[in-house]
Amino acid sequence: MVNRALNICSTYKLLGDEFNEIRRFGLDNDYSLFFINTIIGIKLSQHHNKMITKLDKPIIESEKKKMYVEIPFIRSSTLGLKNKIKHLTNKLRPDLDIQFFFKPPPSIQTLFQTKDTIAKHIQLYEHGAPTTPSQQLQPCNHESDDPNDSPELRRSSRIKNKIAATTITAASTNDTNNDEKIDKSLIFQHEKETGHRMDWSNFQVAYEPKLNKTTHSVPLHVFPDGIPKVHLPNLDH
Repeated sequence: MVNRALNICSTYKLLGDEFNEIRRFGLDNDYSLFFINTIIGIKLSQHHNKMITKLDKPIIESEKKKMYVEIPFIRSSTLGLKNKIKHLTNKLRPDLDIQFFFKPPPSIQTLFQTKDTIAKHIQLYEHGAPTTPSQQLQPCNHESDDPNDSPELRRSSRIKNKIAATTITAASTNDTNNDEKIDKSLIFQHEKETGHRMDWSNFQVAYEPKLNKTTHSVPLHVFPDGIPKVHLPNLDH
């Protein structure tokens, strides 16, 4: 009944009237007045302390400023760093609500420079762009015998021509190497000594597995027309 009176009464006069009614009901039920007043005092003190604690507590839950922190994701080390930052923030800045989001670290290749830097004026010249404001307004009448010296020639065109020339050179080099191998082959030496000529386009290999057959040799089966779909071995041999 005391808790009910504390919850429903909005003024001290109404609260006093409720306490008087509680005393009357207690005396009618053979409770002593000292016991009734003690219960009222205990409940009133608890209610008063509760209200003071609620008023003294700073209302910052809804007023916290949100802060977003980006940290690199490196497995369990990231979670440890997150907990340390959160613990430190709760002690120093309780008014902040920190939200963490993880992001993979940048590639290591971005930290190292793999190419030498090119000066700005060289970059403009390489791409055929005008290097001065006067060149931007006036047409270029520069004439030169070297096509690579012309600022109007794009670098991509020079690279394309250079790649084509390199490919042709490599092909000719391979042909030279093949010719040297042919000159040193036994077949070429035989043709040179006897005057015979090998017909590489029309030649056949006879199906003779018994030729040059010894105890350690393995017969060689050659099918010029391809291996037949069904090939049954001869059990007599």
